[in-house]
Amino acid sequence: MLIQAQIAYLLTGLYFSVLWSILFYNLFPAPSIRVSTSLFCFIGTALVSVSLLSLFFKLPFVHLPFDLLKSPNHLERFLGFWFWVGFPEELVKVFMLYVLSKRHDIQFPSTFAYYGMICGLGFGIYEGMDYQMTVNFELAAGMEEYLFLNLLRLTTLPVLHAVWSGIAGFFLGFVFLYGQKRCCFVAVGLGIPSVLHALFNTFNHTVASLGLAIMSVLVFSLYFAKHDSLNYYFGQQK
Repeated sequence: MLIQAQIAYLLTGLYFSVLWSILFYNLFPAPSIRVSTSLFCFIGTALVSVSLLSLFFKLPFVHLPFDLLKSPNHLERFLGFWFWVGFPEELVKVFMLYVLSKRHDIQFPSTFAYYGMICGLGFGIYEGMDYQMTVNFELAAGMEEYLFLNLLRLTTLPVLHAVWSGIAGFFLGFVFLYGQKRCCFVAVGLGIPSVLHALFNTFNHTVASLGLAIMSVLVFSLYFAKHDSLNYYFGQQK
């Protein structure tokens, strides 16, 4: 029964990933999107990026500061989530984008942004599958809540991972394509999503987390709306 439930949750997550991918494609149109490359990003992130993150946390000098993550002080909790959760996760999620920049002739930052969102979906689905056997058991007060948390992790929360990775992909696209202001764009590309990620975790299970989720979508939409003008400017400066 347990194996059947896991398969059912996995299929649910994959089903919603396809739906989200199609929605992203229509809401944030980007040129030269390929299904094969999208699968490469999705599967590669779920396998390679997650493995890199797991190896990082298995290093002998790396230990999660659980006291800091559970601190009643918002600033301490934020710093813990940023340094140990937000930044490492956002960093590994863009690894497949770096691989694409070396092996594919992608010419638009918006395309990197879309593939970044697909990378985020791949990471979110894996995390959702992992949480159903660990964290969700601890958080749920009963079977109904456990089922709700599983569905939430596999259907809705991966969108946040997708949006955060999309923001990173947008800015890193300018680095991969034009190479100008490299440090600035890398810092912004990783800084904004990791901060939003850490803030969301800091205020998780509160109304503030919903506001931060909406803010994340709006931030990505705002940057994406400025894509053409920014792309033209840096293309002229190349």
